[in-house]
Amino acid sequence: MSSDSLQGRPALDSFDRLEAEEPRLLDSLFDLPRRWILLVVFALMGVILVADSMTKMQVSLGTLYLIPIVVAALAFRRIEIVILALASAVLREHFGPFSWAPHAVTRLISTSVTYIMVGLLLGEVARNRRMQIRYLAKVREEITRRKAAEDQMRMLVESSPAAIVTANSGGVIELANQEAHLVLGMKPGTLLGRQIGNFLPALADLQDGSGLGSFQYRTTTTCRGRRGDGEQFLASVWFTSIATSEGRKLAAIFTDNSEDLRDQQETNLQSLLRSTRVLVGSVSHEIRNVCAAIAVVHANLGRIPGVTENEDYAALSTLAQGLSRLATVELQSANENELARLQLSGLLEEFRIVLQPALSASEIELELLGVEHLPMVMGDHHSLLQVFLNLSRNSIRAMEQSPVRRITVEAETENGFALVRFRDSGPGPAHPERMFRAFQDGADSVGLGLFVSRSLVRASGGELYHEPSPEGCTMCVRLRIAAGQEPFVRLKTPEIHA
Repeated sequence: MSSDSLQGRPALDSFDRLEAEEPRLLDSLFDLPRRWILLVVFALMGVILVADSMTKMQVSLGTLYLIPIVVAALAFRRIEIVILALASAVLREHFGPFSWAPHAVTRLISTSVTYIMVGLLLGEVARNRRMQIRYLAKVREEITRRKAAEDQMRMLVESSPAAIVTANSGGVIELANQEAHLVLGMKPGTLLGRQIGNFLPALADLQDGSGLGSFQYRTTTTCRGRRGDGEQFLASVWFTSIATSEGRKLAAIFTDNSEDLRDQQETNLQSLLRSTRVLVGSVSHEIRNVCAAIAVVHANLGRIPGVTENEDYAALSTLAQGLSRLATVELQSANENELARLQLSGLLEEFRIVLQPALSASEIELELLGVEHLPMVMGDHHSLLQVFLNLSRNSIRAMEQSPVRRITVEAETENGFALVRFRDSGPGPAHPERMFRAFQDGADSVGLGLFVSRSLVRASGGELYHEPSPEGCTMCVRLRIAAGQEPFVRLKTPEIHA
């Protein structure tokens, strides 16, 4: 942020110069306590009265009576100034050289009016000056606060890990922090004056001002960004329109999500490969069962006289053996799976956040019990999260017709394992013994949901099983608690059984 954007700094300097030119001694009188001014007024009146009574010359000291009135005007109210002026006029007439001489009433009225007018005039001047001082102090304080806020905002913008830019209604960049220059591959200060559409084409429609119009934008988007050298990247952009005295402007915060996208795609690929290995294993198992049946039939046919000389009989044997060998082929690297130490409490909290929209849409209550202080467990983060989500989605489908819809997730530790139970208020499974079978008739998709989930849990050294319960369905995930000194282990993927 440039210093020119700090509009409060010139104003603050002008007030500082004004303050230096002010008569500070006079202004300090307005801060005196009222009782002090009252004492000064009485003291001055006493001195003037003594001087007036002791004067032998035929000289009037009436002008001196204005001094306490002037002092009183600094703090006295209007009625108090009037009373003091009348008292001063009476005392001046009484102690003057022409005490109550002819025309005393006329002189008393004239003196009273003069004293009152002078006192009220000075009182108004004092009040106006006092208001001006308070106003200047308030403005100075507001400018100081604004300057401090602008300094803090500048520090936050410059230290932000996200790129921040602002542009006018024509799409010209007016402000860009250091991170914006780094993300866009530009030298410091070179973004100012450039078109924002050259770097974030998705915002090009807002450049001409007609796109902004009078509508208040406040939204987010994911789009392609372009660096200074033409390289493209994936950008997440949060932008809003701001109405200012110079017209409507655009403020945008964006980040480079290319690395995050690659990491997410890599994670999804690894998860897909793990699930594929499970699927291939289940298919291979079924094929081996068929091959075993074919082998039995082939052996029985061999007992028939003359069949062994038939070419089709020999071909059937060759096909069965080839199919059996194909079913025993393992995918590369399918026999090892690296397990990490996972914070189970954090995983369950992430599970709650991901599942909450689906629960809200289905009007299902989610209750988490005992998930605050759980130990570290061994497993694959993405796989276990998918297992938790799969179990919960099964419960959501099961409770579609249930009057009470509730999912309870309860966690505890037992004999070196962490147990996470998923309990719903649905009707419960009709055939619990068939839940983990692959390729079930009538099951969703190909009937591999729970089969794959259990295989993923087993690959983490744990187990997934059904617990009988009087109401609903209870599924239990058992995970091995990580040893304190064990960063990760490698476990052999267990053999898959239907």
